[in-house]
Amino acid sequence: MPSSILSNMAASNLPHVSLKTAIVQPGMFKSPPFTSEVPGSIQVEGETIPRRNAKFVNSLVSRPCREVSTLFDILLRSAEKYGDLKAMGTRRLIETHVEIKKVKKVVEGVEREADKKWVFFEMGEFEFESFGGYVGRCLKLGAGLRKLGLEAGERVHVFAATR
Repeated sequence: MPSSILSNMAASNLPHVSLKTAIVQPGMFKSPPFTSEVPGSIQVEGETIPRRNAKFVNSLVSRPCREVSTLFDILLRSAEKYGDLKAMGTRRLIETHVEIKKVKKVVEGVEREADKKWVFFEMGEFEFESFGGYVGRCLKLGAGLRKLGLEAGERVHVFAATR
C-alpha cells in the first residue's frame, strides 16, 4: 500500500488529541539544523563562533509574539492559551523534624565526634492552580495594591523567604 493511504487510514482512526493535555514522548520532531552560526561573528581562539536558533539567526528574539510586550501580557497570553492546565504548584508543610546525630570531624588533626543537627521537612501533596486561576490571583493582588494607593510607574519590593 502507498504510504499516503496508510497515513490517511491512521489519521482517520486516531481520536482527536489536544496538545494541552497530551503526554508527549521524548523524540525528535523537527529536522536539523537547530542552530546556525551568527553571520559576521569574529572567530576567537579557543572559543566557538556564537550560534542562534536557526529560525532567528540574524536577530535576537525579544518577545514570544508581537502582541506580548509586558509581563502582564505574558500572564494573559498564558491564561488564554493554557486555561485550566496546571500553572503553579505548592505543598503545605506538615511537620519539621529535627534530629541530632553524631558525626566524626577532624579538628587540628584530631578526629572527634560532634553533634550535628539535621532538619527534615515533611511536606503534603502538591496542590495546583490553573493558569486562569493564577491570573485571577494576580488581578486581586493588583487591585489590593491600587487600593493601598500604588499608582502607575511606582515600584514594589517583595522580600520573602524561599521554600
